[in-house]
Amino acid sequence: MKKIFLYNLVASALVLSGLQSCELKSEMYDAINPQIYPTTARDARDLVTANAYGAFRNYNYDGIFNVATGVFITSDMASDCGFCSWGGTVWEPLEFGRWTPQENRNTTKIWEYTNEISKMTLTIDRISRIQMDETLKNRYLAELHCARGFMAFIIYDMHGPILLADLETLKNPLEEKILPRLTEEETRDFIVAELTDAAKSLPLNYQKSDVDYGRFTKGLCHMILLKFYMQTHQWEKAIAEGRELQKAEYGYRLVTAKGTENSAYANIFTEANEKNAETVWAVNCLTGEQTHLWYPHVLPSNINTFSGGWGGYKMTWSFFKTFEDGDQRKETIIYEYTTRNNVVFNEENKGAGANSLEHGVYPLKYRIEPSNVGDACQTDWIVYRYADAVTLLAEALVRQSGSVSQEAVDLLNTVRTRAGLEAYTTESFAGPRDFLDKLLMERAHELYFEGCRRQDLIRDGSYVETMIRKCNEFGEIPVINENYTRFPLPEKVIIEGQGVIEQNPGY
Repeated sequence: MKKIFLYNLVASALVLSGLQSCELKSEMYDAINPQIYPTTARDARDLVTANAYGAFRNYNYDGIFNVATGVFITSDMASDCGFCSWGGTVWEPLEFGRWTPQENRNTTKIWEYTNEISKMTLTIDRISRIQMDETLKNRYLAELHCARGFMAFIIYDMHGPILLADLETLKNPLEEKILPRLTEEETRDFIVAELTDAAKSLPLNYQKSDVDYGRFTKGLCHMILLKFYMQTHQWEKAIAEGRELQKAEYGYRLVTAKGTENSAYANIFTEANEKNAETVWAVNCLTGEQTHLWYPHVLPSNINTFSGGWGGYKMTWSFFKTFEDGDQRKETIIYEYTTRNNVVFNEENKGAGANSLEHGVYPLKYRIEPSNVGDACQTDWIVYRYADAVTLLAEALVRQSGSVSQEAVDLLNTVRTRAGLEAYTTESFAGPRDFLDKLLMERAHELYFEGCRRQDLIRDGSYVETMIRKCNEFGEIPVINENYTRFPLPEKVIIEGQGVIEQNPGY
């Protein structure tokens, strides 16, 4: 059988449900007649919506941000923060750093999104040939380039160097051709080039009332670049990106109003405060269009406030105990509750099994809303927040200078004092290492289950020792080593790659 290992299932993904239809012939690439489709600005918008945004969803079990196999849940479960009471061959390898190339879920799943970059590449080619307003066309092309850089960064963060198909190869899908992965340098250059170029033609940000809210922006490009430069230890460039996001024209600021909640932090994750100024980018959710399944995965079946929970996802007790007394962020976590049988579960009486506090506390975060339809939640799923950006900037300043500046302390305090905690002073830190330890813990509390903890520990060089400590706490024998800072490629990819596609070291 002729085969091409570029994951370019091209035509079938070009038009999602709800987009304009067209008659297709049997050939995969030639099925779309460019004289018929795409030819209009509406065609261009539909193709971009399908191919630039289709993968960045959290819709039930679809999309790279879904709550079962997506990048956030995978990252935090593979850290000292997360635990899943369902255990077994799916969750225990992830929780305790025992993943292998034979896994067929979370630790190998993200690599499969390599397909999406090929779709975006083909869509760029098609959009380029449409006769339409050039400014609008450039914006659509920039959205596609942002999508390629965004996806490449996620895959790189999880798996290392990516596999990138060129346009000529994609246009000849019946030709048997196996491409190698890019080098480390080539992958980094691709991510930076895509995001930098995209930022030139995208709007700074969208207002919450704008019909295009949720589409990619210049602010998103710089946020991804900030995270990329942090993970690659390019501190000066990270500082430049952090300062860029501080500019007034972007309009980013921390949520400080409580609204109807018990804290400003809790107010971030409510339906009433969707599209708040702290949100850099979120997956737009709406019942009937796109909803996520956070609640049933987290909440137990025996709690009074929600019906139908499965009691799976937990925050480990040891991690929860690192929160300071008076930290308002704790109030978005369920660490004591009354069951339907009027039994109180807490640290003294944890209960047993999934629907209890035996393995940890419940990281609720998102408010349970009256608009819920069964298991589904229509509150926007926040991907990047300004609190992430300001604390990364604080870290970069200290790592670059080797000293603790007043600016770095002030940036850290903007997040810390919002949570109701006492502000630090420069005298609060014994030195740069002490500052970094406290800052990384602050980020862990602020950004729990937002996919940051694994990244933070890897960047800090403390990931393996932290995971070994987690294994010991649960009575598990640790096997994790420095190679495990990257997940393996799926075994089938290596087999079909016939020696051209190389596995990550250590697997």
